[in-house]
Amino acid sequence: MRSLGLLVLALCACGGDTKTKMDAPAAHDAAHDAKAIDAAHPDAPLDGPPGTQQLTVKNYLSWCSVTVNGGTASTAAVQHVFVQPGAIPLTATKASTAFEIGPGMWHHTTGDTTGSGEDGTVSNGTSSTTATVTSTSGKCVWVCCPFTNGTGCNVADQCP
Repeated sequence: MRSLGLLVLALCACGGDTKTKMDAPAAHDAAHDAKAIDAAHPDAPLDGPPGTQQLTVKNYLSWCSVTVNGGTASTAAVQHVFVQPGAIPLTATKASTAFEIGPGMWHHTTGDTTGSGEDGTVSNGTSSTTATVTSTSGKCVWVCCPFTNGTGCNVADQCP
């Protein structure tokens, strides 16, 4: 009985009649979809350390193994790396024996002044070049290791 009395007292202190409180429609914010809130936003820029800019390196169909700024070589289709502004070293080797290091394989790099691509410096099956990243904006470059017959890389600009 004492417990019942305390419950009634507590309900009264909360604003009165339990039927009104429990049966009244609750106020709700707009509907929330947890997946939508936590979903990735592919167009949203990534955040990097202060003073850095994002360098995006696209590897056409993952035909090359690409190293960005001395990092680990990767066959990923896209690498996003935050770098300090300046000349950022890039290297590429063929991802398999079906491909080769070819002419004009790097695009939007420091040596690609005409937009037709650059060879980079080729030595021992590796092509090396740089991407110049400014302090005011990110940079996108792309690379394509052609088939051993030299074809496969005559494609649309990957960093439009």
